[in-house]
Amino acid sequence: MQSRTIKYLDTSQLYSWMKRGAPEPFQVIDVRGSDYKGGHIKGGWNYPCRNFPDSITELTARLNEKRRLSGCTVINVVFHCARSQQRGPRSAMMFLKDLPQADLTNFNVYVLRGGFNHWKSVYGRDSTVTED
Repeated sequence: MQSRTIKYLDTSQLYSWMKRGAPEPFQVIDVRGSDYKGGHIKGGWNYPCRNFPDSITELTARLNEKRRLSGCTVINVVFHCARSQQRGPRSAMMFLKDLPQADLTNFNVYVLRGGFNHWKSVYGRDSTVTED
């Protein structure tokens, strides 16, 4: 039986996935609200935490479609907020709790350690991985 636990992913590992490829497809989920406008990880999807409970069904469908199109059985989902201390981990847990038991094996759920603030301090000037 698959557990409903989240793991933490270092920014250097996500950067490596973006530049060199990942073992499975991945998707970054940015749960910041108005602070999203200050820049974001390239290719990330914005699902603000305040609306997140109402967005989980849509997000799951989009992730399943991406997984299906890639031909892989598993997709890595990386949640983050500004510091990944509250909104990111809370949204990741909401996502996991909402998944039916049978779907748990289709997703590896991560929280980006240090959140976007740390990402920006290390990779903010690299336009190949950071936008706006």
